[in-house]
Amino acid sequence: MSGLFITATDTDVGKTVITGAIAATFKARGLHVGVMKPIASGAVADGFGKLVAEDATFLMGAAGIGESERDLVNPLCLSPALTPAVAAVVSGVEVEIPAILKAYQVLAKSYDPILVEGVGGITSPLWQDYLLADLMAELALPVIVVTRPNLGTINHTVLTVEYARRRGLHVAGIIINGWNEGEVSILERSNEEYITHLTGVPILGKFPYSRAISEGEIQSVELAQLAEKHLQMDEIISIAKGR
Repeated sequence: MSGLFITATDTDVGKTVITGAIAATFKARGLHVGVMKPIASGAVADGFGKLVAEDATFLMGAAGIGESERDLVNPLCLSPALTPAVAAVVSGVEVEIPAILKAYQVLAKSYDPILVEGVGGITSPLWQDYLLADLMAELALPVIVVTRPNLGTINHTVLTVEYARRRGLHVAGIIINGWNEGEVSILERSNEEYITHLTGVPILGKFPYSRAISEGEIQSVELAQLAEKHLQMDEIISIAKGR
């Protein structure tokens, strides 16, 4: 079983965009890629009253996965825009970790590799004392950390990587999201240098901000083209395949 776990230094860093871009590229290269968003909060009801997570919809579109598998891709969908453990309590729902692991196993029988996107940062509580890092440890996939280019990112990235290592997780790479090559200054360049120096983890790409992505107007093919241009996709595939 092969795949990647994509986490981030915080919420709203761009995990979904990066996971979708990698998924779209895997698909374009002929890999039978699967995607998973184990838990999503901040979901909205569709026309039939079913809670639907936009992140899961984006990932499914990028990987070419149909609606029939939504409940496997996103086994727990919560309405409150809160950390999952709190959103579940507010919703009167119990987070059943075994059910999430079962959904992953079912997906893994049909897809290879599997890209799993986390929620919030690595210590986000999923249920009671069970953190995102606990789920990551159970899945035992190589980890890619998505981070920002701006002020504060050195501290957030180093702490995330060090905590992951302390938990026995293999951090295989870092991707900087929201990079604008035409406007970078000594701030962004020095952040990149210090992140590499202090973590010893390779930066696997610097992904640009895209208005089309933020407005939901980008197609899977275009997303893959951006990833091929800005991410080290050969290396990312090797990591996912355990080479």
